[in-house]
Amino acid sequence: MKLPFTTRSSLLKLAAGMSAFLILMAWTLNSVFPLPPLYPDGPATVVVSREGEVLRSFGDRQGVHRYNVTLPEVDPFYIEALLNYEDRWFYHHPGFNPFSILRAAFQWLIHGHVVSGGSTLTMQVARLLDPHERSVAGKFKQLWRALQLEWYYSKDEILTLYLNLAPFGGNIAGVEAAADRYFATSARHLTKNEAALLVVLPQKPSLYRPDRYPEVAKAMRNKVLSRLHDSGLLKAQAFQYLSQEPVELRQSDRVQLAPLLSRTLKQTYPDQHVITTTINDTIQQRVARLLVKVKRDLPVHSSAAVLVVDNQTTEILAYQGSVDFQDDSRFAHVDMTQAVRSPGSTLKPFIYGMAIDRGIIHTESLLSDIPFTFYDYKPQNLNGRFQGAVSVSEALKQSLNIPLIQVFNALGPDVFDAQMKQAGIQLDHEKANLTVGLGGTGTNLMTLASMYRSLAMSGQVSPLRVVKGGAQAVPVANEAQLLSKESSWMVFHMLSSISASDRVVPRVRREIAWKTGTSYGYRDFWSVGVSPGYTVAVWVGRPDATPVVGYLGATRAAPVMFDVFDQLPEEKRRVEQPETVIRKLICWPGGRAKSATVDEDCFNQKYAFTRNGLTPPTLESDGDFVRHDHWPESLSIWHQQRKIISQGHPELEIAIQSIKNGQHYYRSQIRQLKLESNKPASEVLWYINHQPYEQQQLLLADYSGEVVITACQGQQCDQRKIVIHR
Repeated sequence: MKLPFTTRSSLLKLAAGMSAFLILMAWTLNSVFPLPPLYPDGPATVVVSREGEVLRSFGDRQGVHRYNVTLPEVDPFYIEALLNYEDRWFYHHPGFNPFSILRAAFQWLIHGHVVSGGSTLTMQVARLLDPHERSVAGKFKQLWRALQLEWYYSKDEILTLYLNLAPFGGNIAGVEAAADRYFATSARHLTKNEAALLVVLPQKPSLYRPDRYPEVAKAMRNKVLSRLHDSGLLKAQAFQYLSQEPVELRQSDRVQLAPLLSRTLKQTYPDQHVITTTINDTIQQRVARLLVKVKRDLPVHSSAAVLVVDNQTTEILAYQGSVDFQDDSRFAHVDMTQAVRSPGSTLKPFIYGMAIDRGIIHTESLLSDIPFTFYDYKPQNLNGRFQGAVSVSEALKQSLNIPLIQVFNALGPDVFDAQMKQAGIQLDHEKANLTVGLGGTGTNLMTLASMYRSLAMSGQVSPLRVVKGGAQAVPVANEAQLLSKESSWMVFHMLSSISASDRVVPRVRREIAWKTGTSYGYRDFWSVGVSPGYTVAVWVGRPDATPVVGYLGATRAAPVMFDVFDQLPEEKRRVEQPETVIRKLICWPGGRAKSATVDEDCFNQKYAFTRNGLTPPTLESDGDFVRHDHWPESLSIWHQQRKIISQGHPELEIAIQSIKNGQHYYRSQIRQLKLESNKPASEVLWYINHQPYEQQQLLLADYSGEVVITACQGQQCDQRKIVIHR
């Protein structure tokens, strides 16, 4: 029968009114009782390598650990089994399944207790977000939260929340953390039995834990397998085979990697669930294993820090903030990649580079290594000796202090400081003065790595990146020119010609420009090297700044740096010489091109690398240029006083003469070895296995296996490796 128009109109108005009322009620309830935060106790952060391997995990405020994943990162069989066992109609119901709820209510009325649950996955997520009492009121609250979730989120998003929030026993939540905890694998690579067990474990995580109750866990796993078989998802033969397998647990043998970096990133990004770093898992593990060996040779309370940078991408590939994160006696929790310390001689290459850019010197300019007072500052060389006339390249390679200050004085500390700041590099001192050139300032390993990388990148400083996506690890401008492409290549060329005598047969042959540094008072030992592809920066010392007398950057940090380079892949590029770097024949003492020097004033000829062919005159000690191609006045006087011929040749580098590298010795055949070099014995410091050694004879009875013998004069060292047998 057709209703009268007025009746139909009234019914439509009533329906519209009821709809409006329900919408208003829903809006009011949603305003009064909004959804709680998805992670009410904050994120449980994991820091991972670029390959996705966990470096370190941090629990939320309740100490719960999880590793958030997305649906594509989880094994499809696990998803299929989960939906089949827990909620077959998940993608079709509005957040609750009325048939399941009615069935559960009827069974409860008949039996007086819960026989089967009526909760959908959405309702389980609702309970995890907002726990409730097991009562009728609590169930209604859960239903309301489920409806809210369905309103705000897609089905895939709700399922993802379950994957990351579900409890799996103890302080483990989420399927990824559970897969790692129980099976030492990822959720992407679960076996069918592992997946089935993890499907049922959240139902009663404390009772079904496979590490505590393996037989119960097996029975519940088989219940899931049986359900899958009944549903046609498992064939009979597969079901029989899988159900007979025992529950096999595996524990990961991985140790924490880059723990101090992880701590810093957790503090920097407190709301991130997963922080993906640029760390290369393989290289980081190699560096960590190397430092285990380094620790054995370090004095008590000493530590070490290492950075490895990919020059092309500016990404940090390895980050070791302390020598052993578990050893509190070595101040394990102090991150020495970030600590501000005196850099020793590590700034010298950049002072020379800036002086080249400003036309003050070229690579073979004559410098005066003689006693001299610059205003009220009187620098000394580390070995207390003077060489007289010395070239820029030799002064840099031997790390001589007085020639460096001569150039620094001519350049100007303020100019150096301003150019560093313009490149985004802030050194730690109140006012720039000449002491900055010899370490009278503060910086850290991160900054030094950024600076040395520029030597292989045409002088450009760029931000070092440690987080995938572009987060910076060191505060420098986006890209700035620290040195010109010409001077950066010249400095790279000079530093790469320094011999590393202990590298007899490196795993990968590569060109490495490197420099060491020892801070005032023997508190910090540095070595920074740059190859075409990589930069490696090493710090060794005591984090509490206690002196370690008798060590040098060359003997303590440099061997570690070269060992790290041996862990790196082969080079894929070269540092190309710019066309504007021109090799010119120059004359001493004037320093100018031979073509611009009269023959009677050309006492000594050298080939120098120049910027666009510019050959500036030789510097006087006070910073002025010499006139008429004469010897610097103070240098000439010093030579005359010592009756040294002005054209004197540079001294030979120190070399061990009494021992051959790689030689095997047997204690039954020889008792001791002489320790002799090409330098006077009074000027040489000897080290055995990087420990100071004061005798002139090496007693073989005190050693066994591989022994490293080092002889040093100033910062120049030579090294031999031998093997001693019983």
